[in-house]
Amino acid sequence: MSTNIELSVSQARDHFSDAVNRAAYGGEITYVTRGRGQKRAAAIVPAELVDRYEAMIDSEDGRVALERLADLDAGRTTAVSADEVARKLGL
Repeated sequence: MSTNIELSVSQARDHFSDAVNRAAYGGEITYVTRGRGQKRAAAIVPAELVDRYEAMIDSEDGRVALERLADLDAGRTTAVSADEVARKLGL
């Protein structure tokens, strides 16, 4: 596994192309930090990592949707219209 790097925003700006190349070709993650405590604010990651993450989220969303539909079909819950939710929220 590659070593992860942390760069400040200004360092990341100055070395952006290198960080992108390391992500694309070496699978490296570069964390971009900012502020007095240099907290992680963003990351430059391999696109494949984001693709896998998005697929995982889509799969989980689908699983939850199927569970909710099964709850509706079994009468364990009831549907509420978007208009009713908006009204209750004062929107």
